[in-house]
Amino acid sequence: MSENGTMLEIDTQAEIEKIIRQLETLPNRLKAPSVLAAAINAAANEMKRKIGQKTRKRYAISDKKILTDKKRGGMYLERAKGADTSATLISRGGMVEVMAYMTRRNTETTAAMLKVLNESAMTALEMDGRKAFVATFESGHTAIVQREPGKQYTRGREKRANKYGEHADMTKLKKLMAPAVPMLYGKTYEEATQDYYSILQKHIQREVERVLDGFGRAA
Repeated sequence: MSENGTMLEIDTQAEIEKIIRQLETLPNRLKAPSVLAAAINAAANEMKRKIGQKTRKRYAISDKKILTDKKRGGMYLERAKGADTSATLISRGGMVEVMAYMTRRNTETTAAMLKVLNESAMTALEMDGRKAFVATFESGHTAIVQREPGKQYTRGREKRANKYGEHADMTKLKKLMAPAVPMLYGKTYEEATQDYYSILQKHIQREVERVLDGFGRAA
């Protein structure tokens, strides 16, 4: 799944011609493009569910909202409409905070830990002896952070000293980030869409039957 979106291509004209042959009457045959569009949307929604299921199974996600919130990368569908028989599954978003995945808080002696893949073990978040730890900011937001060597807090320094003591470490903190949601979808997309064409054919038949049931078969 790319950041901008992914489309699965089909021979639109061939599919419309097959639908027309099944619809039999002229009024129904005129609905062929709409029938195909409805089937494509239904198939795309089914693929969206499959990709989501496979993503949740593969990755150790603790914040399920990253898969539903469009602003954070949650996948959504741009639907096919009328004569426009293209539907696109889209996921856009940057890296997310590590606490969106399975994490373990730091202790007095060990760094905070992270697990991205369900099949992997927890990994200590430590670099050059700098152990990651859980911190709660003045805003109330809690994150896993690391010190940034060579960077000091200047704004609000006095306030920090009053709160944490004059000898408090004034080295800046940075929130640790983890893989973006579109990257997760990309890893599962190919596997999930292997049977896309058969799923599309299933939905085409359902839409054809709806038209025939609604308007009656030709005599």
